[in-house]
Amino acid sequence: MNLAFVSAATAVLLLAPAFAASAAADTRDYYLAAEEVVWDYAPSPLAMAHGRSHAAPVPRPWAGNTRQKKVRYVEYTDDTFTTRKPQPAWLGILGPIIRAEVGDTVRVHFLNRARGVYSVHPHGLRYTKDDEGALYGAPGAGARVRPGGRYVYTWTADEGSGPGPGDPSSMVWWYHSHVDEPREVQLGLLGPLIVTGRGRGRPDASPADVDRELVLLFIVFNENRGKDQKNERGLMHAVNGYIFGSLPGLDMANGERVRWHLLGMGEEMDLHSVHWHGKTLRFRQRNTDVIELLPGSMATADMLADNPGTWLLHCHVGDHMRSGMFAVYTIK
Repeated sequence: MNLAFVSAATAVLLLAPAFAASAAADTRDYYLAAEEVVWDYAPSPLAMAHGRSHAAPVPRPWAGNTRQKKVRYVEYTDDTFTTRKPQPAWLGILGPIIRAEVGDTVRVHFLNRARGVYSVHPHGLRYTKDDEGALYGAPGAGARVRPGGRYVYTWTADEGSGPGPGDPSSMVWWYHSHVDEPREVQLGLLGPLIVTGRGRGRPDASPADVDRELVLLFIVFNENRGKDQKNERGLMHAVNGYIFGSLPGLDMANGERVRWHLLGMGEEMDLHSVHWHGKTLRFRQRNTDVIELLPGSMATADMLADNPGTWLLHCHVGDHMRSGMFAVYTIK
């Protein structure tokens, strides 16, 4: 037996818990307001269409129906809620990224500037009943925030909130309103929550071992009213709230380590198979270029962006593809 090897291995095992415990836990404050907006699913006069080699006007039946009233989470710099915090264009309709490292406390200062009653409910993090943000049974204090009201949610990123053995160094969760959850998701009150492993993050809690993180939501937003729920004209097959290739800003440099966080939400029609052209990804201990999503699901995959070009990214469900559920990403 190599005693030197055993001694070195033992030293690593003894030092590992000490290193993990030495990572200082932070309290991270976020300032979110629910605000009513007019959202345009296709803001450019020209859009990509499946089967075309060039841009064209948004096709029928969606043409002329892409601007809709929504409610979004908007981030501010402090609790005065006067200065908006910049948000990457590619996040689209999603609320801001809420970040934590395992061991951190997250405080979400929520102001309801909309006319409905809303909340903020997290997936994955640990919370008390008051900070659950969900209306059922005997609800806690944060379950119903009325128009003009405020509430401060306090959540903890415990060990069960972070990556497990064999997972990437960060993973994605949901946050969304949960008073009338199906209706509020369709309104647009939803966003990503990313947790990085203990001792594996930068000061802002982003993972230190990747160069870029991108978050994509796949959902069919139903803008139909009343009994006409299946009219194709009102079904927006969107990626981050954009249809027919309108999502901007999915750009990266050649050689970057890119982490893609995928989110699925919605109804029984929201069965998605996300496919990247031009590159494969590492997902759950295998290589792939297609990842499946169900409503309420979350997935994280890594890509080495080493094939320059502009590439298609789309749901592989045939009807969703024809109806505009695609974008492009560019490796420069």
